[in-house]
Amino acid sequence: MNNALSVDDFGAFFGELHSGCQPFAWQSRLLADVVAGDWPDTLAAPTGAGKTSVIDIHVFALAVAIAQGTPLPPRRLSMIVDRRALVDDQYGHAREVAARLAAPQTPVLSAVAELLWQLRGRDGNARAGESPLLVARIRGGLPSSQRWVDYPNAPAVLCATPEMWGSRLLFRGYGSSPRSWARAAGLLAIDSVAVIDEAHLSRQLLHTARRVSELAAVAEQTWEGPRPLRVVETTATPDSTSGRRVEVDDTDIDESPILKAKLTRPKPVQLVAVSGWPRKPAETATTIVSETVGLLGDGTVGVFVNTVTTAVDVADRLRKHKVDGRELCVVLICGQLRTIDLERLANDFPGIFSPAGCSEVDVIVSTQSLEVGADLDFSGIVTELATGSATAQRAGRVNRRGLRESGPVIVIGPETPPDAKTRSGPYAGEDLLNAWNWLTARALTTEGLAPWALREAANRPPRAASRRMLLQRPELGQAWHWARSSDQLAADPSLELWLSDDLDPDFGVGIAVRALPEDPADALDFLRAVGPRRHETFPVPIKTARTALSRLHKTHPEIAQRSVRVRGKDVETLEWRGKGEETTPVIRPGDFIVVDTDAPLFTAPGNRKWPPVVTVDMQAHPGDDVLEAPAVLERELRAGEVIHRIELTPSPELLPEHAELRDQLDTLAELGRDESDSAGKLLVAEWLESNLDRSPMALPAAKLLRDYPRMTDVIIQRDASDIATRVLVVDGRRAVDDEDMRQEWTANAHPVTLSAHQEDVARRAVALATALGLAADVVSAVGEAALHHDDGKQDRRFQTRLGAKPGVILAKSGANSTPQGVRRARDRSGLPPGWRHEQQSVVEAWDTIASSRALTARLIGTTHGHGRTSFPHSATELVGGDADERTTEIASMLFDEGGWDDLIERTERRYGVWVCAYLEAVLRAADGCVSAEGH
Repeated sequence: MNNALSVDDFGAFFGELHSGCQPFAWQSRLLADVVAGDWPDTLAAPTGAGKTSVIDIHVFALAVAIAQGTPLPPRRLSMIVDRRALVDDQYGHAREVAARLAAPQTPVLSAVAELLWQLRGRDGNARAGESPLLVARIRGGLPSSQRWVDYPNAPAVLCATPEMWGSRLLFRGYGSSPRSWARAAGLLAIDSVAVIDEAHLSRQLLHTARRVSELAAVAEQTWEGPRPLRVVETTATPDSTSGRRVEVDDTDIDESPILKAKLTRPKPVQLVAVSGWPRKPAETATTIVSETVGLLGDGTVGVFVNTVTTAVDVADRLRKHKVDGRELCVVLICGQLRTIDLERLANDFPGIFSPAGCSEVDVIVSTQSLEVGADLDFSGIVTELATGSATAQRAGRVNRRGLRESGPVIVIGPETPPDAKTRSGPYAGEDLLNAWNWLTARALTTEGLAPWALREAANRPPRAASRRMLLQRPELGQAWHWARSSDQLAADPSLELWLSDDLDPDFGVGIAVRALPEDPADALDFLRAVGPRRHETFPVPIKTARTALSRLHKTHPEIAQRSVRVRGKDVETLEWRGKGEETTPVIRPGDFIVVDTDAPLFTAPGNRKWPPVVTVDMQAHPGDDVLEAPAVLERELRAGEVIHRIELTPSPELLPEHAELRDQLDTLAELGRDESDSAGKLLVAEWLESNLDRSPMALPAAKLLRDYPRMTDVIIQRDASDIATRVLVVDGRRAVDDEDMRQEWTANAHPVTLSAHQEDVARRAVALATALGLAADVVSAVGEAALHHDDGKQDRRFQTRLGAKPGVILAKSGANSTPQGVRRARDRSGLPPGWRHEQQSVVEAWDTIASSRALTARLIGTTHGHGRTSFPHSATELVGGDADERTTEIASMLFDEGGWDDLIERTERRYGVWVCAYLEAVLRAADGCVSAEGH
């Protein structure tokens, strides 16, 4: 079927993903456009029309293009929306598509999967049961997946919030390591399409993204390869300047009874006045509860309010309310929920986050979290007055499937029109007044807020007033400045001007709760070994985090000062600025803050201390039996209100005091000092198995030690009295996903020679660059750079660090040493701090690469994200005192006399900053994949 796959098979593919439902006509038209040529500038579809299907269209269009031999659409699709709940919803759908392609059960799914594997290529990293489609979620408050950057040739779906996606596009990825910034920027700007959903919420990002698409093509040399970023805005109300577009039209409505019911059935509006709104929250809550109870009886009712305080109050009142002697089942969903909390809700109330809903739930109370795009189907809603567009979005959750004859919308607001001084939550007076006038008119109509009725220009919801006088356009000078991603700049660029519609945005950070060791150094070691995981992290607006942490510092300074900041791979004690009551934490978007269990930051109980003495950091691979343990443990943890999904952190003061246990721990500490001591690890495993009652993770920890002794680290931590108090068993298999670790270490038992490694990487890089359709001269430069990218590892000091034997030049040490051992070897090598083998590689390869020197040298020097634009070491520091005259001459020309800086500037003028970053990403991907395979 593969070669015969065409757009005519989309119905079968769509039906497999959507329980037999067929695509709407506009979805088929969009697919035809993408396959025939390009994505449109605008996708005009009312809420409820099925815009999430662009994920299905993206996947199927790639498969058809491969089957038909036509030009490929962009490989990477970014779904961007300014609501975390919708990001999670889209991510969930993308993961479901990927899962179906990993184990296809029908001919059409098998055909699509096979074609996508042709696009991605089955290299040595492809695991049994893996999908050809890569999926990642990139939003504040959660650790972001980085795996997608290892496969520039793979089809991918990235679900992101505007600031997290935009910061990566502009070389400053929030929450990620500076060494990864250029890599992500290149892959997002080239061979990618960005669909900015509900674009009225992200006008500045839309403007910036389209400008980056233009700038990515600005260069002296015409780019022959995958095209620059395509940007698609989605809106329910397109204007005349929206460019080429695909939209839902009257014919679609007439031909589809399902779509007609979803979009045209009435949503009558009723305005309910509250004296003193919004200044009297108690009266507002009383009215909301009364109106909500009046809507009960035909499914779940949605309640949308403008502040978290009101949401909590309304939920509490509703839970105390009884209907026919029965307490109401009320679910509160606000922003500060961990992934494990949401999963717990989905487990306790099956279907709650789907259109079918959960019949047990009477009311869902939320703030803005669910107003945009969440695929819920309420029988009716009660909402506080918000902006017109926000109210229309909230109404989009009413009768979403069109199965009821109508869906009522009750709006709680003031007795008289609001004035300019009125404010409710994030909404200001002018916007509230415009919304009030618009809703007053809509309340007089039968259709109310039905999506199809709001398509008419006269009925459209008023847009929120811009909080900026004008949108900012990035220029080439800013792009060059952002591209200096490895330099220590005098001040980090502030991206709000180019990312946010609000010049005082409230981007997100993550807060995790751990029982931290009292010694700060132990706390840092602990979190470097076992960092925050997505299931335990609270996503928090940065303003809220600053306020809460400042209050903590004021009331409990000794606890606050033990907090730890995780920024990418950097784990440091949280910094504080100011004095006394003005003390504030030094944090930025994308950071993760780890606080102790004693920190009184939360209004609800649940920071329970656990006494086990084993922590396991386990990212088990598919096919391993050990995967069964977290699945069982997860249920146990949910029942116990524990903050971690697959790891437990003990509290030292809760450890038993008897001497026997202390003696055991001290013995284990001695056994664990030598990471290559498999016999010692076996004894640790036996000890764990004999102490199963101390931790649910003892059994999987023991299994790791027995099955993967060379890949597992045992870390013993001690208290201030040098008494062993904690055993960490860390799954070292994660090291293959750590780019820094892969540079010097292989999971194979035998070390890898330098010549073999570079030849393997060169073959992979040439194959990858050719598959991506790069020009012949660029393919040649990428291949030559790959062949010399590690030449600098010949340095005798580096070979000492790798433990090389005389006469053998290594690229990586063997797995007889664990990742922890590799880190210790770095400290013993005698190389200057921060010494980079890539910088030395440029010097060693300089005379060899004369035919294509500029681009090739750049790719060698930036192989791992350093050298953009400078390196930290002078020529003498780099090559050492015993280097020959020619080596010293080249190093001096490049790194003492400005030659390297000039080379970087010349290549960026010739190819453009985003194309340079893209080519760097291609080479780094080839190197990373070969290293992950152990070569």
